[in-house]
Amino acid sequence: VEVAPEGHQLLIARTGYTGEPMGYEIYSAAPDAAWLWSRLLDLGRPLGLLPCGLASRDSTRTEAGLPLYGHELAGPHEVNPYEAGFGSYVKLHKTFFIGRSACRQVYLDRPTRSVVRFQVDESARPIRDGALMVDRNGTLLGRVTSSVSLGGSQVGLALVDGDAEALPAGTAIALVNLPRGVGPQAAWADAKPGDRLPLGVSGRIVPRFLSRDNAPPDPEGE
Repeated sequence: VEVAPEGHQLLIARTGYTGEPMGYEIYSAAPDAAWLWSRLLDLGRPLGLLPCGLASRDSTRTEAGLPLYGHELAGPHEVNPYEAGFGSYVKLHKTFFIGRSACRQVYLDRPTRSVVRFQVDESARPIRDGALMVDRNGTLLGRVTSSVSLGGSQVGLALVDGDAEALPAGTAIALVNLPRGVGPQAAWADAKPGDRLPLGVSGRIVPRFLSRDNAPPDPEGE
């Protein structure tokens, strides 16, 4: 919807990216951005409105299982929408859109990877992007693409080989942080007695998307 409060033209869309039931994005001309920021804080402060940065957004979208471009979409792993779990949003029945031929080919070839969501206890060491995900036998499953701390636990997303249905909710996994700047093979290939090797952090697969049925309990009971 287009509105013009106090003469400033704004475009408001209900397209929030936090996993909350309702969210909004507000588009403005560059000269109006400072006015909009100050006005929102002035009006919202009595209601508890606080400013936050991208780290807060990243926490909420990861908890909800939503992908971020460069992590669970495109990026160094070249993740396509089907692998990211958003293939239904690619409308191949449309006669033309940029990238249609590439998406059609990916659909015909069938995805060979998928994105899953995992959880570990807060007391565990922080899981970093790029950490290895392994099963209980130590077999490599994939790599962590996002991981955030959420009060009593850590939640993250990982790109794994195969179909996500092969890793149902509750599946035990382990996450292994590699030394910074060191590849997975080099971390063990030249190990000598006395070297410190990365240990796995126990975790489990959780449903891909946060919903009312699997949301954490509200601390205020609402």
